[in-house]
Amino acid sequence: MPAAHVPLWTCPRCGQRFVTANLWHSCVRVRVADHLVGRPPEVVELYRAFARAVRACGPGVRVTAVKTRIAFMVRVRFAACSLQRGGLRAHVWTKRRLRSTRFDKVEHLGRSDWIHHFHLRVPGDLDDEVRGWLAEAYRVGRQESAEPGP
Repeated sequence: MPAAHVPLWTCPRCGQRFVTANLWHSCVRVRVADHLVGRPPEVVELYRAFARAVRACGPGVRVTAVKTRIAFMVRVRFAACSLQRGGLRAHVWTKRRLRSTRFDKVEHLGRSDWIHHFHLRVPGDLDDEVRGWLAEAYRVGRQESAEPGP
């Protein structure tokens, strides 16, 4: 059965959904609003612009907030961000190594799984390059294919 058709497991304690049963997580319930409280207005607006860009990638995007970050998922979590004083720290999950001087950290998780970390400091940072990363990560989130995007 293709991965996109396998039902998600729902944690009976917190209601979070995962592709793997009993996957470790903290069960801490946090709202997106909790991340926004006390943040500078420009950081809140940058988060909202990032969230709109993620949702523009396609249907079915859900937001899941945990203690340390706000994640975006379709079937799996494919992008996330944390609000910081000077902007957002974000990352995307792709099935290939992306090349950009904008990444300050790249993690290879094995096989074809890569996490790319970057900062967004001003709305102009949310450009076509970042939107391309989000679109590629969205396909990972849908579990459409193990093949990399364009």
